[in-house]
Amino acid sequence: MKESQMTISARVPEDLGQQVDELATALKRNRSWVIEEALRAYVSREMQFLAAVREGIEAYERGEVVPHSQVVEEIRNWRPAEK
Repeated sequence: MKESQMTISARVPEDLGQQVDELATALKRNRSWVIEEALRAYVSREMQFLAAVREGIEAYERGEVVPHSQVVEEIRNWRPAEK
């Protein structure tokens, strides 16, 4: 079964559009394929970031955090003493 699709329009700087066209030519793909791959990679990365932020907020709300002063002290203990 074919995946349903939607059309999205966007204005981009001319140089970016030219780079997309160059990449499409080099990959022997069309412009839409290049844009879809780029958008998938971007959205995936941002969704992972948002999930990590949510996880951090939830940990904070459960009280599962390390005080800043403790982190600083642990870092100081890792590195050699300054002369």
